[in-house]
Amino acid sequence: MIILSGILLTASQVSEAQSRSASSSNGILYKITGKGLKKPSYLFGTVHVICQQDMFSKEKLAAYLGQTERLVMELDLDNLGEIAEMAKGISLPDGKTLKNILTPEQYAKVDEMVMNSLGFHAENVQSISPVALQVMILSSPKMLGCSSPSAYEITLTNLAKAANKPVEGLETADFQRQTVDKIPLEAQAKILYEMALDPMKSVDDFKQLIAVYKLQDSEKLYETISKQMGGETDIEGQLVGARNKTWVPKIERMITEKSSFIAVGGGHLGGKNGLVNALRTAGYKVDPIKL
Repeated sequence: MIILSGILLTASQVSEAQSRSASSSNGILYKITGKGLKKPSYLFGTVHVICQQDMFSKEKLAAYLGQTERLVMELDLDNLGEIAEMAKGISLPDGKTLKNILTPEQYAKVDEMVMNSLGFHAENVQSISPVALQVMILSSPKMLGCSSPSAYEITLTNLAKAANKPVEGLETADFQRQTVDKIPLEAQAKILYEMALDPMKSVDDFKQLIAVYKLQDSEKLYETISKQMGGETDIEGQLVGARNKTWVPKIERMITEKSSFIAVGGGHLGGKNGLVNALRTAGYKVDPIKL
């Protein structure tokens, strides 16, 4: 899920980049054509929090965004109302706290992890949901291993604004909150506690995910994420599969209306129910482009 989210290449550089499209059917950036589309659109898989040195070239992304008429992301981060709603969505419901949903033993382990990674005790984030706290911990400089974490969503939003391109969302922050709320608090607490038992495993898993992401293979990325989720099929279904299903008709409408640069979490691209397969099944030509 999303946490937050240029210089154009010359025409000849863009042409050269497109000619270096991946020989396989997999990528992390895809060009969408066919089925009567007047102009191509692009589908890009992001990592919501990432060290700047691990990001793909901003100039190359700006070039492809520059060929389109708008930026589409999971959320419209150019909308202050959506950002405010996002902040509400990280809170536990009905006055619950972490102490309410964790046993004393579990809470002690989580508190230790919070102190080691964020530098303060868990009592300072009592009202934050386990999912949100997990994201906070994983995206902290200490856990990421870099002093200035970044986000593609912020980079792309800034590029779009600089180019006077509109930014739109596939869903609202309220919808995202409702999606997370469908995951029982007990299940969220279990994942947070298991992370606290071995925080370095989560760090190693994230480093592995970034290494796979940089291979620019959305299928391998999807397989890696699924494996790391350890068979939590219900959670994967809520956070990925169900949302993909609602996004596909919206994406089809959007790319038919006008050329769009669509950027969503990389885990949404691959797999049987992924966006790439869904768009190909719907009759579009979806070709990978190497960054």
